[in-house]
Amino acid sequence: MKARYRTGSLVFGLALLAILMFGFTFALVPLYNVFCKVTGLNGKVDARHPAVYPRYKVENEVGISRVIAVEFDVNRNQEIRCEIKPRHTVMQIKPGELNTTSYYIKNLTDRKIIIQAIPSISPGLAARYLKKLECFCFTPQVLQPFESMDLPLRFWLEPEIPESVRRLTLSYTLFDVTNLKKEAPRGS
Repeated sequence: MKARYRTGSLVFGLALLAILMFGFTFALVPLYNVFCKVTGLNGKVDARHPAVYPRYKVENEVGISRVIAVEFDVNRNQEIRCEIKPRHTVMQIKPGELNTTSYYIKNLTDRKIIIQAIPSISPGLAARYLKKLECFCFTPQVLQPFESMDLPLRFWLEPEIPESVRRLTLSYTLFDVTNLKKEAPRGS
């Protein structure tokens, strides 16, 4: 009788553990998002709306002589049939100054596609200091068959960016959301 009780308890305990582990996996995403928002780690940036450029008087800022190398990168699933590349692979940026660059994109298919870009910044500490005034990541981009365009990016680095940050990478990952959106506005 004792062995049967232990076996039943063991099975119940293992089943409960499996249910708890399954439930924990659903809680990980919201917990991770909160953690990233609070700490600024993993380079998650708020791409829902543009920032407002405060028009720094750069000559009066401490960071005027400081230059930070900003690298531009883009990744896409190999099934997304488009060509995309940054206009600049690296720019030397002074904190507080407004900068402009772009990404060239071309639809290589004979059908309309809708692309959404998701940004990330490395090191994650720098994410809270990079501000975007205009970015193609704010809205889905609609590309007609074989259409090409330049996607603008206007941004600045806050002068308060830590001295330890001398180089950062702004990376975009592209997703084909054509089947998720009926019609998206042509964003810039």
